[in-house]
Amino acid sequence: MALIVAPAEGYDSLVTLAEAVVYMANYGHVWPADESAQEIALRRATQYILSNYALDPQYLDPVAQKVKDACCEAAWRAAKGELFQDTDGRIMTERTVDVITTKWAEGQQGGQMRFAVIDALLRGLTTGGAMNIKLVRG
Repeated sequence: MALIVAPAEGYDSLVTLAEAVVYMANYGHVWPADESAQEIALRRATQYILSNYALDPQYLDPVAQKVKDACCEAAWRAAKGELFQDTDGRIMTERTVDVITTKWAEGQQGGQMRFAVIDALLRGLTTGGAMNIKLVRG
């Protein structure tokens, strides 16, 4: 099934397949050779971006270059594994392997991965987040 690329109605990708191929080559990311695997990764990346970031609509029509770059970074990660993780909410506080003991606790994301490069690329392109409100000077 061919990608429907934003800003087209009913889009399922923020990036064209050709743009993704160029991005992966430019940044040295290993990208699947199979086009259907590439399309799946782009769809999953778009789902991740749109689910986790409240993008300001002005950056979606036309799609801003930083949004495209963030989608490509997410697609590269999606091609290697899951972007979303199911979690049971438990917090591991200690782990012992041989004679080494490590103690840790999960962050506030409920076990979900955060990707610093995606966060950085989208910084300033969102309408806010949890516990944030938009202020307008009168």
